[in-house]
Amino acid sequence: MIEEMGSPMSSDDLYRVAAMDAKMLQDRILSAAGSSIDVSDGRVAALALASALLAVVQEYLERTSDEHDVALFLEVNGRQPDDVASWPVNILAGLRLRRTPADDWHSMCQRAVQIAVRRLRPASGS
Repeated sequence: MIEEMGSPMSSDDLYRVAAMDAKMLQDRILSAAGSSIDVSDGRVAALALASALLAVVQEYLERTSDEHDVALFLEVNGRQPDDVASWPVNILAGLRLRRTPADDWHSMCQRAVQIAVRRLRPASGS
């Protein structure tokens, strides 16, 4: 589902697409991390994805924007919300809202998955 949309989306559509993207990325993380990951609380993939996205998007904004954009991104997304599942969705929706170029979008998502998998593997006790 990670494709640039041609026409402007409503807020509901934006979050619906971001939720589907987050779910797909989390499934990729869990698949790549292997069966030794404890997913019993259901939040491990969302937390790993959000943490990785924070790093990747911050780096992207530092290259493509200014320090005010980076500060705003961290102010809005930098804290873990009570509903961890919404965290990566909010970050991905923000990327869609700013109309991130498709190549950059794909690259950030791929890097975030790789980072999340690396972070999960050592925590799994392997």
